[in-house]
Amino acid sequence: MINQAIHNAPVLGVILAGGRSSRMGGRDKFLLTLGGKTILDHITERLSPQVDKLILNANRQIDTALEVVPDLEQSAGPMAGLYTALNYAKENDFSHIVTVPCDTPFIPDDFVLRLLEHSENPIVAAKSAGRIHPVLALWHISLLDELKQALQYNQRKMMDFIAGYPVSEVCWDTAADPFFNINTADDLAAAEKLVK
Repeated sequence: MINQAIHNAPVLGVILAGGRSSRMGGRDKFLLTLGGKTILDHITERLSPQVDKLILNANRQIDTALEVVPDLEQSAGPMAGLYTALNYAKENDFSHIVTVPCDTPFIPDDFVLRLLEHSENPIVAAKSAGRIHPVLALWHISLLDELKQALQYNQRKMMDFIAGYPVSEVCWDTAADPFFNINTADDLAAAEKLVK
């Protein structure tokens, strides 16, 4: 049974797009077309109804209706995006953030709700195909100071960071992985088949 107070807590959605897309030749993966729409549009359409506000964490100017928030820390990968998002959440009175990478166009419609249902721990991560996805997770803003300290100690991997905390795992067990991510041209071709 979901805790009603937690369920009603304001949630900030964050699309993490701070990477360099090196496996796609440096092109912004989320601006690639999939089924007639950009990957960013797919994610926005699926995630926007599930959160109170949705922002894009990116380190360049993007033509989008979303608010674009650049990293506060440079060269720290997704950890920098997470830190930036938690800082933004604290400044704007959000209690939780939900992070998703910019290359996962098939986010489930019940993604945020299911994470919130297991938010007894400060981190709730999605799991599919037998593996945990730390970038697809719900985070409480109480983690902000610890995350800042981790960055100061040059910790750059989310898996290393969450290893120090109790983490709730929420499993999606479906034939098609809802967290399929697009890293290569072959992945994009496979995603086109899934869209159809």
